[in-house]
Amino acid sequence: MVVGNLSLIAHTYHQTLSQSASIVSVFAWTYAIATPLLALSTNRFNKRSLFLTLLAVFLAGTLLSAFAPSLPIFLFSRVMTASVAGLMESLMSVIAYQLATTDQQRSMLVAWIYTGLSIASVVGNPLGTFIANLWRWQDAFIMVAIITVLATVVATNLIPKDLVNEPASFKEQSVLFSDRRIQLAIVFAICSAGMIFGYYTYIRSLIHQTLGFSLTALSLVLLLLGVLDVFANRLSGRLVAKNGIKRLRPFYVLDLVLLALFQFSMQNAWTGLLLLCALVFFFALFGSPIQIFVLDVTSHDYPQATTLASTLNAIFYNVGVAVSSFTATQTLKVAGLPALGWNSLVYCAVALLVLLTLVRMTDREAMRG
Repeated sequence: MVVGNLSLIAHTYHQTLSQSASIVSVFAWTYAIATPLLALSTNRFNKRSLFLTLLAVFLAGTLLSAFAPSLPIFLFSRVMTASVAGLMESLMSVIAYQLATTDQQRSMLVAWIYTGLSIASVVGNPLGTFIANLWRWQDAFIMVAIITVLATVVATNLIPKDLVNEPASFKEQSVLFSDRRIQLAIVFAICSAGMIFGYYTYIRSLIHQTLGFSLTALSLVLLLLGVLDVFANRLSGRLVAKNGIKRLRPFYVLDLVLLALFQFSMQNAWTGLLLLCALVFFFALFGSPIQIFVLDVTSHDYPQATTLASTLNAIFYNVGVAVSSFTATQTLKVAGLPALGWNSLVYCAVALLVLLTLVRMTDREAMRG
């Protein structure tokens, strides 16, 4: 809702486009800080009850976003939703992981969760943009509130009441961070998010201002990008079942090449659109493999920290969003929208190096085993 309507929100609260990037950053940093703290402090609670409580807080924050009379109140509402969004997403992964009976079923269930999030983007992002253009951007948040109520009803009826809990202290859970594989996975998640949000923070402006598509076409383009994201997440589930971490390597090499061509491609509407489609597709492949990798390592070596582990991808993804949104803003001020590709290229290069290191480490451990 925010990324697709960032310029409209900025106008409402009398902010420039570059100043409004703080709206994205506030959500991302709150998400990143609150999620691990909640995961560490709520692991004793019943997962079903916890999930429903988080949905209630998310609903309250979304309604406040829709009716916020000023930017500080709007930012507070984003803090409310961000503080619970990460743990909700993570709990879904843990619940799916616990309910699955085979490795293949685990990989496909987690892939379906990411697919669900992608479908939400396919429907939500362009629909939110369409609603904002037709009426007001605030009405897009009202739509999210209605969907949240429906999601709460579904969750109440579908989530089992007797999910297994493994209570553990802060210290027992935080030992997870001492594992080198987990550390590398964290850096990889940050840089992967930085790679996409190094330019995606300003996707509306890139499509409308730089590539010259109309506001009507903007919703269609966002819909197209969302559909590609869904297909990529289905492919991501297949990658997990076939050693997903290794299989990501050629896609990150392709991302590196595409980002090097970003500025030149943005000089034409159709080459720019094709480039954006390719980048969105290849980016969406990373979510399921890295999530399953972290959960596999944790369930084998640190079972008491499974809930915390499930939050890491979401947490550090949002750290990447916050950091890259900031560097994107600086790049925009200095060099303009088409130069945002260079900002993303730096993150992609680091992500590729980390990925290669992680694969080598995993191979060595497999040989020892």
